[in-house]
Amino acid sequence: MAASMCIQCKGTKMMCGKMKCERIEKAKALGKLKPTISKELDGNSPGIFVGSVGYPKVLAGPMISPIEKKAMDTPEAWYGSPLEEIVEMRYMLVRSKETMAATSAKRPSRHLQEMQDIALSRKPVCTETKFYKEPRIENAFSSVSAPWGTSGYIKDFKTTENAPIARKVDSIVSDELKASDQVKALYSEAPVSQISKILSIGMLGIEKKLVPTRWSITATDDMLGKQLMEEVKGLKEMDYYQIFTSTYLGNHFEILLAPGKWAFENQECWMPGNIWLDRESQPEFVIDWEPHSGRKNYASNITGAYYAARLAVLEYMKRRKRQAAAFVLREITPDYWCPVGVWQIRENVRAAMKEMPLKLQTLDESLEELEKRMHTSRTWEKNSELLPCLRSREIMRKYFM
Repeated sequence: MAASMCIQCKGTKMMCGKMKCERIEKAKALGKLKPTISKELDGNSPGIFVGSVGYPKVLAGPMISPIEKKAMDTPEAWYGSPLEEIVEMRYMLVRSKETMAATSAKRPSRHLQEMQDIALSRKPVCTETKFYKEPRIENAFSSVSAPWGTSGYIKDFKTTENAPIARKVDSIVSDELKASDQVKALYSEAPVSQISKILSIGMLGIEKKLVPTRWSITATDDMLGKQLMEEVKGLKEMDYYQIFTSTYLGNHFEILLAPGKWAFENQECWMPGNIWLDRESQPEFVIDWEPHSGRKNYASNITGAYYAARLAVLEYMKRRKRQAAAFVLREITPDYWCPVGVWQIRENVRAAMKEMPLKLQTLDESLEELEKRMHTSRTWEKNSELLPCLRSREIMRKYFM
């Protein structure tokens, strides 16, 4: 089986035809398994999860923590924590679930209404849950969403306190607007991770529907990115090169901004020894990109990580009131032994772009600098779709402007 298939699948599509992903099973064994939870659980619920298997029928329910710990479902607060700490924290979460139709959001049951309150809440909400059977160890992983430890089917569930909901957030959700307009309005009121939960639990849009968590995370990044893109395209062009860098959770990022109109390219290099690539393999590159006019189809090579990285870059350009052609180059090392979701891409790029960049005057100087910083030297240049356009522009500037 080609290593590139594992990188494209990331344990979610079973492209190899096997019932279980061997690489994810290995990651489970590396995690610290938690004791079995009983049939009754009192705890704090920091968020909800909606599955994608069987859609439009889904398994939805609150994530519940048997212990009181802050930010267990708020990825924006995790940046800087060690991978082991994040995985252990997430393994403590119990995913409760019951079968619902996606359209049930139009006339929500009591259970679903309480789940919606949890998604809207400013902080974790106290809950009481009864399961049909003791939740079993599941240790679920996804390339998009964060992992969890155990899972069980809900017999009964209720919140035992009123969820503190920001008045502005409640007002936006109550409006009969398109989902994209509500996401835009929520952007200044709530973190991106919470917006995706509100979308997932069926509270946005004219046609209310439950949206699998994995889909809602990417949809939120995409909608916000497209909205920022329209603003950025009207800004003045940057007139010098900038390089930003960040390394966290075994992920090394180099971000190059180049003079010119908005365009975006994202490349990932999966180094031998990481979760999706054997140590004896060669580095594997994947790429997705878009011209100034934007993408017309889904970034199927890099998937949700593409939209997370693009959003972080666009946020920086809006702050600086400049547009540019952007390259996000990601190297995934063996230190990234467990997938924790695309939040780490968004937060890694955000962190990089909060630091002072290295400023350079020419493309050649920029490429030479990137060669020093990257494990794979200049291999990425051979794969680039955007770089030839940038070279042509620089030649024009040098000789004809």
